[in-house]
Amino acid sequence: MRSHEERVTETKRRIAKIEQEKRLRRNTITMASAVAACLVLLIGASFAMPGIAAGIQTGDYFGFETAASIFHSGVALGYVVIGLLAFLLGVCVTVLCFRLRQMNREDGQDKESEGIHGAD
Repeated sequence: MRSHEERVTETKRRIAKIEQEKRLRRNTITMASAVAACLVLLIGASFAMPGIAAGIQTGDYFGFETAASIFHSGVALGYVVIGLLAFLLGVCVTVLCFRLRQMNREDGQDKESEGIHGAD
């Protein structure tokens, strides 16, 4: 028969293990959804770009020999769309990197807390 301290230690170890499994499952679901959202965004943008590019009119630049002539007659739309897509991709990558860093920190804290609770 186990002593009271052994039972408490075993209970704490089981609780820590169950909490770690829940956290790992939650983080996996979050990461999978973030990756899926990024892929949907990129695939949707890749299918939308030909239609957007076809709708952009190229203008007659005769008489517009300045650097801003690229924005004449609606050509700026392509630059705006590409800029927005680059921004969204940057946001998605930043969120993914932040989540990975947070998961690594939590794993480190779990290892430290296992030592405190007596779990192996």
